[in-house]
Amino acid sequence: MSGKVQPFIVALQGSPRNQGNTAMLLDAAIQGATEAGAQVVRFRLNEMKIRPCQACGGCYETGRCVIRDDMDQIVEALEHMDGLIVATPVFFGGVTAQMKTMMDRCQPYWARKYVLKQPVAADNRKRDLLLLSTLGHDKPDLIAGLRANVKYFHDVLTRDGTVQELIFPKVEHAGEIGEHWEALAQAREAGARLAQAR
Repeated sequence: MSGKVQPFIVALQGSPRNQGNTAMLLDAAIQGATEAGAQVVRFRLNEMKIRPCQACGGCYETGRCVIRDDMDQIVEALEHMDGLIVATPVFFGGVTAQMKTMMDRCQPYWARKYVLKQPVAADNRKRDLLLLSTLGHDKPDLIAGLRANVKYFHDVLTRDGTVQELIFPKVEHAGEIGEHWEALAQAREAGARLAQAR
């Protein structure tokens, strides 16, 4: 990552359920990252006031969003992060509405990168991403939609960087992921790997 003594990881919870399957995976990943020495800040998107992108074009001039709301907290964290965890169940073949709203509000990063030709962050370094997800089915096209959402989001946020993923199909009922002991252990290990990446 950046060579800092303590890596800084941003964890985005897209699930509206704080005790749901994806949130449990995120709990485990945060535990692993923290045990590996990282500082982790978690954003529960469902509890934040984030307006949808208005497609006003304001960010094309400044590289900054003109809307002032809770997204400002996330932007501040994203610009200083060493790694990112995106945790979202699959809704209608993609990320949740909460996660998609937040992603759309990252249009200023797209503007910086492709319109203004500026680095997304001052140091322009890579930032690795960990994707955690569950879905009630196992249809490949549903997972493909999720991956596409996250890939384009990650591409905008970083110069390069890797994506590791843990996606668990056929997990629907709240807390069901706890019956898959290996899932939480894998998430914990993945969080530790993210913290240790350089």
